[in-house]
Amino acid sequence: MSVSLKKVYDTLTDLKLFDITIYDFKGQSPFFDYQIIASASNERQAHSSIEFIKNILSEDDNYHIENDTNSRWVLIDLKDIIIHVMHQETRKNYQIEKLFYDRKKLEPEDLNDGI
Repeated sequence: MSVSLKKVYDTLTDLKLFDITIYDFKGQSPFFDYQIIASASNERQAHSSIEFIKNILSEDDNYHIENDTNSRWVLIDLKDIIIHVMHQETRKNYQIEKLFYDRKKLEPEDLNDGI
């Protein structure tokens, strides 16, 4: 994957997503290194995250996108980075952060170290 975690984070903040949480799975999962959960104010904002992320990828990057029919939860699989963009009410309802209670959270300033 040619895109950095910082570039993904910056793209999500440029889209004005909020409550962005980055979980470190490096060395814990054979499938990915990081999971990001971000909240969107509305369905349009959640759905537009797909195009924003596609714009930072190169032609050679492999990715997969899943979303529900009303775009309240978008999952973007960049192989090393899994991104969940959820409508704020959907995020509150599913509370998937509880699954990651034992994972280290990264702060935005941690991303300046080349992660």
